[in-house]
Amino acid sequence: MKSVLGRSFTRAYATQSSTAPKISSTLLLSRNPVVTADLNPFQAQYYKYQNELWRRLMWTFPKWFYFRVGTISEQRFRQLNKDPVSNNPDIEFPRGRPEIRHQRDRRFKQELRLPKTYKEEVEVDDAGEDTGAPGAPANDDLARKIVPNSRITKADEANDKTSLERKLSRTLYLVIRNDNNKWALPNFGEKTEELQALHDLAEEGLYKIGGEHINYFNVSNTPCHLYNNEVENKKEYFIKSHILSGEFEPQDKSLQYLWLTKEELKDHLNEDYYKDIAHLLNDV
Repeated sequence: MKSVLGRSFTRAYATQSSTAPKISSTLLLSRNPVVTADLNPFQAQYYKYQNELWRRLMWTFPKWFYFRVGTISEQRFRQLNKDPVSNNPDIEFPRGRPEIRHQRDRRFKQELRLPKTYKEEVEVDDAGEDTGAPGAPANDDLARKIVPNSRITKADEANDKTSLERKLSRTLYLVIRNDNNKWALPNFGEKTEELQALHDLAEEGLYKIGGEHINYFNVSNTPCHLYNNEVENKKEYFIKSHILSGEFEPQDKSLQYLWLTKEELKDHLNEDYYKDIAHLLNDV
């Protein structure tokens, strides 16, 4: 009886040791937002209201200081900016009587059109160089209107999910197709018998699949999460990193990769896998 129990115990112990989970390092590589976050409808209405209110209550533009009375510049200013309708008591105003102060209706914000100077009237060709006023410096007008770049890039228009130039106001995460033909975060296992730090393992794996033209930094050398992959019998320790500059250049032409936001990751990753790591992802 003892021999039977001994054989069964030995067999069970050998089975458990052969199925010990493998240790691997998963890289959570992100690109932080480049521009400010998009405003939700409530925030957009709030800032618009505050801006309109500030412009309506601001001090009236002192035109007498910039355009002396009786000069040609003052006449040009008057031609561009007509006086508001006066508050005539004999006239009915269905939308309310005007509140005239310093030749301005203070019920609304003050919008001015300023006469151009001789430099601003110089014609500019398609290349942005001055074609008139010989000897005048090109692009030397400090009072030119500042036009911000578009928040929508060419990558957004083409829906190129492999580009880091898309979704500038969101955080993007790198995902690749693994050996099981499923989208997942890059995972690297130890292929040598020597012990290796998890963050070093993730760094070597990133350079191996994406080239060395990537400048990044690890948030910490300590793993931020552990995922028990029971399907592949692995313990995946997550290393969190941010890409600072450079480009992800796949060393294997057959490698498929994407830069996705948190909402897009939900549509690509396994449901259980996504639920387990969702708290690690940025909502912005």
